Amino acid sequence: MKRRVAVVFGSRSVEHEVSIITAVQAMNTLDEERFEAVPVYVAKDGLWYTGSLLKTMDAFQDLGSIPSRAQRISLRPFSGRMTLSVESPRHGLAAHGVDTTPLGVDVALLCNHGTNGEDGTMQGMFELLGIPYTGAGVTGSALGMDKVLQKKVFLQAGIPVVPHVAFSRRAWLENPNDCLVLAEQHLRYPMFVKPANLGSSVGISRATDRETLRYAVDVASHFDRKLLVEQAVLNPREVNCAVLGNDNVVASACEEVFSTHAFLDYDAKYRVGYKASDRAVGVEKGEARHVPAELGEELTRRVQNLACQAFSALDCRGVARVDFLIDESQVVFVNEINTIPGALSYYLWEAAGMRYQDLLSRTIDLALEAFHDRKSNIVTYDVSDLLQLGSRGKSGSKNR
Repeated sequence: MKRRVAVVFGSRSVEHEVSIITAVQAMNTLDEERFEAVPVYVAKDGLWYTGSLLKTMDAFQDLGSIPSRAQRISLRPFSGRMTLSVESPRHGLAAHGVDTTPLGVDVALLCNHGTNGEDGTMQGMFELLGIPYTGAGVTGSALGMDKVLQKKVFLQAGIPVVPHVAFSRRAWLENPNDCLVLAEQHLRYPMFVKPANLGSSVGISRATDRETLRYAVDVASHFDRKLLVEQAVLNPREVNCAVLGNDNVVASACEEVFSTHAFLDYDAKYRVGYKASDRAVGVEKGEARHVPAELGEELTRRVQNLACQAFSALDCRGVARVDFLIDESQVVFVNEINTIPGALSYYLWEAAGMRYQDLLSRTIDLALEAFHDRKSNIVTYDVSDLLQLGSRGKSGSKNR
């Protein structure tokens, strides 16, 4: 029997459109002998929809028309639990209101990028629903999104990261000069300023002096409450490597990214086609990448080992991509991890000999494996004796 796979994408995120491309590619690549793709699209206003038309890019040429052409999904109590339900209008005498039917899925393939999808929020919801889902769990997803906490974990694990400082938006608004001095005391120009919780290079700026640093922090402060300033690596090689697994992990081939931009901002990545698949409709290739990267055997092995270390340090699972900066002395820095990478980094696995279809199948199998592992946890405990003590007014009593 085929497993019904909810392919979840969209959401309230600046990476909404990128997520659509990832999901449509995945839905049209899934092994049809094993899986049935069920689109679950989260619109920019937070409403959820399904329908076979959502399997094609054509459906998203006019986002505003989707509510009239697709079926609404809602969370409804059903058989004593919450579940995803499809809404349909009532007819006849009881024409007011809607009827609901459980969507009935076996596993969720998460294709959301950025906030409200990749940051642990969607993962927590599927945990409560009791539905297996792909990728990192709540903790790994939250750490993977928060660049500040992520770096703290990496440093604790002995994983090299670039020099950096962080402060809050409130600190910036109340004492901007103190924040600028903090950065200048610990870092050298040029610097990069980033929102702590965002992806696809949105809100990131390069600063070369006090004036551009002030502007860069002001831009980033519009996207998140936590702000990160990093010392730039001069003339870096930008290399990416994906990791696959749960407890036992393997690394993909590496890629090196070449850009005519000062850094890979959103436009460099997507508007001119960077990392866009040949399968993407209406997108032409722009920035160049070399897969596999010409790093040499020793440096490739070092990058792959660090990728696996970073993946495990954040307690990730499924598939993720780790991004690196390599300086002129071949010192390797982990830049960040993407727990739901664009296109699920299928091109890095194809270079390692794994077809995209097989990658999707393996990712879903890992989600089911992790789900069954969690089900072995004890989640209830007989505390009847404690409750009886509490009923006698002894609960919370101190030792005398």
